[in-house]
Amino acid sequence: MALLVSYRRYMGALVMGILTLLLLSNLIPDPLGFHTWRGLPREDAGFFQRFHGNLRSFGFYLQDNFGFRASMPVVRRTLRDAVWSPDTTTLYIGPNGQMFWSGERAPEQTAGQLYRVHAVERFVALMKAMQDRLPHTKLVVAIPPNAQTVDVNDLPTWYKYVRPRPTEYALMLADLQKDGITAVDLRAVLKAAPGVRHYLPNDTHWTHMSAAIAFNATMVAAGHPDWQVDLSKAVGPMEPIPQGDLARLLRIKTPLADENQRLNFDPAWVKRPHPALRLKTESRQFTPYAIRFRESGPRVLVVGDSYTATQWPGLFGFTPVAEVGWMHFSRFSSGACDFDFADIRDFNPDVLIIARTERLFPCLKNKWPVGNQRIVDLCADDGPCE
Repeated sequence: MALLVSYRRYMGALVMGILTLLLLSNLIPDPLGFHTWRGLPREDAGFFQRFHGNLRSFGFYLQDNFGFRASMPVVRRTLRDAVWSPDTTTLYIGPNGQMFWSGERAPEQTAGQLYRVHAVERFVALMKAMQDRLPHTKLVVAIPPNAQTVDVNDLPTWYKYVRPRPTEYALMLADLQKDGITAVDLRAVLKAAPGVRHYLPNDTHWTHMSAAIAFNATMVAAGHPDWQVDLSKAVGPMEPIPQGDLARLLRIKTPLADENQRLNFDPAWVKRPHPALRLKTESRQFTPYAIRFRESGPRVLVVGDSYTATQWPGLFGFTPVAEVGWMHFSRFSSGACDFDFADIRDFNPDVLIIARTERLFPCLKNKWPVGNQRIVDLCADDGPCE
């Protein structure tokens, strides 16, 4: 008779319901799944490569679109919102629908609550060491700011209660100026363009127009105002783009459309490997490359990240620059200052642009350039590099 106790009947029904739901999750497609195929083999692949690639892609499709893998995070977020405990570990949304990344402690850094003096000093010391060892190269530091730093009016209402404090960005600019290193304040540059959407609404990155505006400001700082691009020629109209990286995390229909300006690059500007750029990164999309525009002229190297990987090198095609190279600032997407200085030295550019994103530019302890030119050779014995 004990099995007929009412609460046990309810418990049994609950358990059966959960088991049934788990079974159905493997049979019914997730309503919030993207239902797209990824990992497909190349068209020119051989028979066995295509067969293996299709099998792998089928496995990816099952993982992405069954088992309620997409719906469960949404249910979790909805429940937390209902009890006034929103999940803000990865991103947050402003009143107009603009998404902001909160990883790498970007909100605290923008507000001045994260203030790593020694890490900023190490970055400045590294810039000074490179400038001293590249006497024939013009070094320019152009740090793309966090979206929170620029689009202050699009932040949630709680931001107006945050008391302004000195920031790592401001400290970096002041220290670079003391050491005679050229730098451009891209915060002010973007804020001075109020009629332009500065950052993609559902993504961590800036728009192509913002990238071009920042590019022009960097060219002026480098002493080449004639290298500024005509925005009306280099940047085209808005067009739809794939869903932004922040929206993919939420897996919801966003209030703002995914769109960006078109960059009018010449298809003849082909990216090619360069023997001097040998840095291996964790992601293939950050493989270093160079573009040759013409036979003679200045040579430029951009050391940055995803903010500049696809925009700035192509923009040099509208300038007198003969060749531009691009390499990542770190061996890891979210790493620190562990690029290979030997690549920069061997490329021997006329202009070197350091464009690491604001939230990742500070040099954390023991994260230094590696390779043929050891950090002991880069930094002064009595400097903060030790």
